Amino acid sequence: MGSSAPTKPERGPVTGTNLVMRTSDGVNIAYDDEGTGTPFVLLHGYGCRRGHWEFQREALLAAGHRVIAVDLRGHGASDKPKHGQTLARLGQDTRELLELLDLEDVVLVGHSMGVSVALAMFTISGFGRIARFVSIDQSPKIVNDESWSWGVKGVTWDNLQDCVHWRVKWSNEDLEPALPEGSAMAEEPWDSFDHEAVLKLFVDHFVADWRDTLPRIPVPTWVVTSSFTNYYHQEGMEWFASQVPGSRFSVFRKSGHNPHVSESVEFNRQLLDFAAADD
Repeated sequence: MGSSAPTKPERGPVTGTNLVMRTSDGVNIAYDDEGTGTPFVLLHGYGCRRGHWEFQREALLAAGHRVIAVDLRGHGASDKPKHGQTLARLGQDTRELLELLDLEDVVLVGHSMGVSVALAMFTISGFGRIARFVSIDQSPKIVNDESWSWGVKGVTWDNLQDCVHWRVKWSNEDLEPALPEGSAMAEEPWDSFDHEAVLKLFVDHFVADWRDTLPRIPVPTWVVTSSFTNYYHQEGMEWFASQVPGSRFSVFRKSGHNPHVSESVEFNRQLLDFAAADD
């Protein structure tokens, strides 16, 4: 019996909130598409959702830009299928959304795993439609080994299985400044996320290595980290920036893993400056 060919992505209304794209492999991806002007596409991190970009949405719309915030496959209001739980597939979902909306000159902003989704898309389908790229607190390689010591602190090939199954405490948010009271990210308990539903994706995220993609990024890139991130070493983020031709690098001094939430006003100011830069 022959298999059917993948279908083209489909969507409902052109702009607004709570929109849905149906991917070529039959998965519903939730997204918001608001405003006009330069399109900013926002990719959240593991265990997060598009609503966590609340401060960027407000600032970018006020500045006259178009904001497309996505719930990645397995997250938020998007479907949570058993298939397609790879960064490559999430990157393809992103590519399909860019093409469906016919976006050009995109400022692509990723946080944490959202950075890896962008790097997966770059690796597989190139840099078309992207004008600028923002990477928020994500190492190009998570596992530490003899070739790399700037992954997630304490994660090695020896304890990888225990880490992805949360049998060992490899992160400690208590070491980071508290998120702003009332923010969407602060109000949602981490334990409410269904980690088992996306375990294959989580493993894929941990074992990925995007180091050889960085020198091939041809668009202006802003690499962001913070002084109190409990995941990564600043030296690794500096190395990330050094590998991307012409990139800029920033350290937010009062934040943990989420500077776009903890220091949203300053982050948004720098984001708008970066988007408007003539380089």
